[in-house]
Amino acid sequence: MWTVLFCFMVYVIIMAFGDCISSLTKSRVSGLFVAMVLYLIGFQTGLIPADAVSQTGLVGLAAGWGIAILLVGMGTMMDIKTLLSQWKTVTIALMGLVGLGIATFTVSSWVVGHEWAYAAAAPISGGIIAGNITADAANAAGRPDIAAFAFLVVGVQGFVGIPICSNLLKSYTDKIIKGEVVMADLSGSGAEEKPKLIKGFPKFMESDNNLFARLAITAYIGFLLSTYATAGKVNVNVMYLIVGIIAYMIGFLPKNAHIVSHGSGILMLCVMAVVFGNLATISMNDLVNMILPLIVTLLIGAAFVLLFGFITGKILKVDWRLCGAIAICCTIGYPGTGIICDEISRSLECDEELRQKITDHITPPIIISGFTSVTIASVIFAGIMAPLIFK
Repeated sequence: MWTVLFCFMVYVIIMAFGDCISSLTKSRVSGLFVAMVLYLIGFQTGLIPADAVSQTGLVGLAAGWGIAILLVGMGTMMDIKTLLSQWKTVTIALMGLVGLGIATFTVSSWVVGHEWAYAAAAPISGGIIAGNITADAANAAGRPDIAAFAFLVVGVQGFVGIPICSNLLKSYTDKIIKGEVVMADLSGSGAEEKPKLIKGFPKFMESDNNLFARLAITAYIGFLLSTYATAGKVNVNVMYLIVGIIAYMIGFLPKNAHIVSHGSGILMLCVMAVVFGNLATISMNDLVNMILPLIVTLLIGAAFVLLFGFITGKILKVDWRLCGAIAICCTIGYPGTGIICDEISRSLECDEELRQKITDHITPPIIISGFTSVTIASVIFAGIMAPLIFK
């Protein structure tokens, strides 16, 4: 019964169900969390065979080239001009991650031990890719429980970050309406966009296959640079991101290359398969042992992210509520950040003109913060933290 096709069908049905729940709850409940719970129940009860995910073949695709292509594509999402123009937002987001790092090395490690604390750090700073980098290190060390824990953090962190971000933004916007807070300008002059080295490709080279070929070439260059130029000192996943950024900046790849090539859907399916594959070897006892480290690392991590966001905002003269919301976006990411801004906008009790001004004021920093931390900084952060877990 559990043929390759049947395993794949079950996998995508579970993923689709998770997406439906996420959509219905406006991202308050993570689709990843729903899918993880269903797979955990299936594995623990024997309803789903332990090799059901690996049978799909997606795990092998992810390890072989899927993650590499996805990271290169994520690099092409980075718009230097936009990030420079929103330098205050970027600074607050990055300083929040500095706070997370300090929490990891100190309080979290003292309370639950450095392995649990270090394994949670990168997933808290970002999402699936950061969790995958951590899980790879854990599996290489023979600790599948730590690998599963990293993905568990990814799945539940939204339960902490979303209500904090939403409440801070609601308080901030209410103060604006009452005239107690002035909308601070978070943007700067930015930088002039320089002409790209490669002006474009001929029409006959614009097919999906041609674009995927350029993605693959860029990824392989990243692999060579990591393996030989840096002798492995720069994590290969970080290098994939870097070469993706460079390829976009010079014009070799278009913006959002993995999306433009219509490959992002299958790439995400491949990467998500790695998550559920790690759950197959976890016992109920392992899950019980994860509860305390999960709660402690998330709460302490979130507290330090907020604290450093508040401090940075004080220096930059930005309201502490907005700073906290910006900093905690590392636990949310897009589309959750966009949904929160939309909900806040619709809940405002003011005239339409002021509503639009407030919406235009809060949306860019919240979206950009999630992008900065989840898409870019978390990959670099994970590359630093993963080798330290078992030292």
